[in-house]
Amino acid sequence: MELDLKSLVIPLVAGAAVIAITALFLYIKSYRSPQLYGEAVFRVATDEKLVALTYDDGPSPLYTPEILRLLRERGAKATFFVLGSEAVKYPELIKKIYSDGHEIGNHSWTHEQLIFCTPSFVRSQIDRTDAVLKELGYRGPIPFRAPYGRKLLALPWVLHSTNRRHILFDVIPYDWERPGSAIIAERAVIETQPGSIILLHDGRGERSQTVEATGEIIDALHSQGYRFVTISELLETIVKK
Repeated sequence: MELDLKSLVIPLVAGAAVIAITALFLYIKSYRSPQLYGEAVFRVATDEKLVALTYDDGPSPLYTPEILRLLRERGAKATFFVLGSEAVKYPELIKKIYSDGHEIGNHSWTHEQLIFCTPSFVRSQIDRTDAVLKELGYRGPIPFRAPYGRKLLALPWVLHSTNRRHILFDVIPYDWERPGSAIIAERAVIETQPGSIILLHDGRGERSQTVEATGEIIDALHSQGYRFVTISELLETIVKK
């Protein structure tokens, strides 16, 4: 009887351990989880009605120019987290982004998940993108955001060793699901609070709903007294405290 009990308990304990470890792993790599070490910024604690609008995965000749037009018409600033591999294809778009007064961030070179990678691979994805942005004349700060916002061990270590924050987000309208521009805008507006960072996309897919939602988001939040700033401007409020 004792042997039968052991034969039952051991697999159950092992199975529970596997489930717990898997759940912990999925949580740690998620864009919603805290980083194991180093600094990850999801939102800036501030009483000022400031919000950072961010776009990932571009630049795209189909969608980025339209977003830039909407931002220009409404006097709003944004941060574009671009892919190095796309930046070299569309150098004039990169120049247009920064000449319009927006900030350019690093979203890696190829958009690979940086979770099962060596530190040297992670560093190469970041460094190559930094280098091409500088070669294209960009002289501003270059904040970093991982593809999918995912991190595990190597990425936080590389960022920490180079004294670099990981810029994530607290407002996720799930624009990549294409639920309709009105729904994207509604989700963004409802979730926004002072110091929020809104995640949107201008590349790697059909982004016409995101373009349309951009104007709706800006108009709605402007009416509530919000001012749209770049990531670096938002981070400056931390220093001032």
